[in-house]
Amino acid sequence: MHKYTVFVITLLIGSITGITSDIYAPSIPAISHDLRAPLNEVQWSIAIFMIGASLSQLFYGPLSEGIGRKLPLVAGLLIMIAGSFLCLYAPTIEILLAGRLIQGLGCGAGSSLWRAISRDIFHGDQLSKFASYRSIAMIFLIPVSPTLGGYLEEWFGWRSTFQFLLLFSGVILLVVMVLYKETNPHFHREKLSLKFYKEACLQLLSSRQFMGYALCTFFCFGGFYSWFVIGPVLLIELVGITPAEFGWICSVGGISSMALGGFLNGRLVTSLGSTTMLRLGFIIMITASVLMMILHLIYGMNTTIIVIPYALFLFGGTFIWPNTYAGAFTPFAEIAGYAGALFGVMQIGGAALIGSLAAFLPDTNQIPLALIYFLCPLAAWITFEKFVKN
Repeated sequence: MHKYTVFVITLLIGSITGITSDIYAPSIPAISHDLRAPLNEVQWSIAIFMIGASLSQLFYGPLSEGIGRKLPLVAGLLIMIAGSFLCLYAPTIEILLAGRLIQGLGCGAGSSLWRAISRDIFHGDQLSKFASYRSIAMIFLIPVSPTLGGYLEEWFGWRSTFQFLLLFSGVILLVVMVLYKETNPHFHREKLSLKFYKEACLQLLSSRQFMGYALCTFFCFGGFYSWFVIGPVLLIELVGITPAEFGWICSVGGISSMALGGFLNGRLVTSLGSTTMLRLGFIIMITASVLMMILHLIYGMNTTIIVIPYALFLFGGTFIWPNTYAGAFTPFAEIAGYAGALFGVMQIGGAALIGSLAAFLPDTNQIPLALIYFLCPLAAWITFEKFVKN
């Protein structure tokens, strides 16, 4: 299978979790009103989706080591489609939460296996560069999804976002079934044994390098993801912008930040090294949190002073994702499925845990978000220095 085909397939399956989560964010206030549900319960529907996407990777990754990558991918996409149907027709918040959990359980396949498939084909600096350029390509998918969700909400109502997700996941299922050829040369049914499972997990968990990079991603992705829990309440409910305007803010901020950050990382990582790029990312993210606090103290709360630090935080994050991924995966080619599962659990688990906490923080101003933006990259930086570089 050609490398460009691998790139397209990993782009699609790797984006489905982010799109399924983010396209829904502008509809949070409307869903609360329509289903007569407390706002924090609707916010938590984002976190419960991430819980499903996180935990299910512990199933898909090891399974792909035993039977290959393709069948688990197809199964996951079918589960995602089933969850979207349930959300589309949900009459209550409880049914919606169940549907979101099922969606997450399906999306875990793509979240776990795009990394493993990439590692099947690329390695070392080539893998880091691939991840950087993949991040650039992602600006045409994930950051624009809140804009699409905002317009769908305004024009057709919040249920139309799930109609779109049904179509999108169906297209990806067709692409995987027709174009994807097995990339795992090491799969064997004995890798599904409990003994092999324990040995592979112990190898990963005992690796300071792997766990250090995974924890960095846990904290930084959790900090980033808190925006989609808190941001819609701040800007739509309190500031008063429309769902479509919120979507445009996410898109413009995401596209500009991810494009510039991904381009710079791809150009500089081979000359400066991933360690320097990671430290620069931590500094930028912490600076964004401090800026958000200072602007609030001076100007109070409005769209501009909330969005600028958000975009800066995301810009710093684009130095984190590709370099932690490449650093964690390089030594584990023969158990890439297990590595992808555990790394994905850590990344999306950070979003689930920190997003859950964010859902129950006060929504009266941006200070709680600024504190998350400060503490998460700080914890990641300390972890990097203690686990990976020490």
